[in-house]
Amino acid sequence: MREPRDFRMVHTSDVHLGAYVGNEGDTWSERRELIETAFRRVIDLANDSDAHALVIAGDFFDNDRVPQETVDFAIEQLRRVDGTVVLLPGNHDPMDEGSIYWRNDFEGNVPGMHLFREHQGGTYELDGRDVVFWGRAYLDTDWHFKPLDGLPRRSDRRWHVALGHGHYHRDGEDSYRSLPILASEVAAARGEWDYMAFGHWEPHADVTTEDVTAIYSGAPMPLSDANRRAGWAAVVDFTSSGVDWKLHRVDPRPPDALAGK
Repeated sequence: MREPRDFRMVHTSDVHLGAYVGNEGDTWSERRELIETAFRRVIDLANDSDAHALVIAGDFFDNDRVPQETVDFAIEQLRRVDGTVVLLPGNHDPMDEGSIYWRNDFEGNVPGMHLFREHQGGTYELDGRDVVFWGRAYLDTDWHFKPLDGLPRRSDRRWHVALGHGHYHRDGEDSYRSLPILASEVAAARGEWDYMAFGHWEPHADVTTEDVTAIYSGAPMPLSDANRRAGWAAVVDFTSSGVDWKLHRVDPRPPDALAGK
């Protein structure tokens, strides 16, 4: 088979639309506006960089009870994406029966969007592009959920991108946290999966293991200013030279906005 064609995507996670809804006061209102503005900037980044896909690795919504206006805002923004939207539910927006993703027709309202609904994991092949995505939808009822459990073998020479929402653990570390992503699981994907798009951590982190490129994009806007390593999205390029990624700031505030805080 020929070499796969070049492919570009933008990777984001932990957008937390609808956070602090119901909290009164200017501080909470300002944070909600920043979260929405940062997400608009993620979409602008995807369009301006001619990305073929926008990948959202969990916690798109802050919770399952956000008001309809938040859902309407999300759909309105997703419809702006020039490429395809690929979305994985996280622990804040799980795929349990009656959840936000069952109560609203996202795929019907966002042409070409793919939402991972399968709890056991499923693949998605992007039409007209040499890329395969895989992800497992989180359920609150599964207390032993492992984001990469059941990751299949590489099926062909196309680019392979795995989505996961959970905590990365290096070998030998205590794994008491829920949603564990083990270093050994990432390492086992060597030669099989080209990029792992992780979410669940607000700060950006590079957890590449055994030459498997594995990245936490970080949240576009942190839920609080205590987290100063958020405010990014990643542009990821797949070319004959391999996989290359670069962070782009989407936090709408000036870079020195937190100085002195």
